[in-house]
Amino acid sequence: MARLIDRPAEHQDRSIAPSPAAPRCEHCGRPHGHTLRYLPDGRWLSPDGLWFSDEGDPAPWPDVVEYAGVRTSRSIVGLYRRRAEKAMERRWLCRRCHMVTARDEHRRVTRTRSLMRLALGDLFEGTYTI
Repeated sequence: MARLIDRPAEHQDRSIAPSPAAPRCEHCGRPHGHTLRYLPDGRWLSPDGLWFSDEGDPAPWPDVVEYAGVRTSRSIVGLYRRRAEKAMERRWLCRRCHMVTARDEHRRVTRTRSLMRLALGDLFEGTYTI
C-alpha cells in the first residue's frame, strides 16, 4: 500500500481524504464496503433496511415479482476526478455512479482508441474492410 508521501503532489492534499467513517457516494448515497441488494430498475436496499432509488431518494418497497430479480453487489466508493473547464473536480462516487456520470467521456475515449488501432493496422497491414 502506498504511503501518503509516495503519492504525487496532487494526491497529498489532505482535504480530499475520507472522513474516519466510511465514505458514501455523493450521487446516490451508497455506503462504502457493504454488500447491497439491488433491483434492475436501480433501487437498492440499504444496510438499515430502507429502499432507495438510483438517485438516492427513498423508494417504495418492491412487490414479490420485482424482488425476484434482485441481485447483490459490493458497493465500492472511490475518489474520481473529472476535468471541469479549468479545474479538477473530485467527487466520492460508487462505481455505478461513476460510469453513469462519465459515460460520454468513456465513449469518446473508447472510440478514439478504436480508431487509433484501425489507423495502426492501415499503416502496417493495409486498409481494413469493414
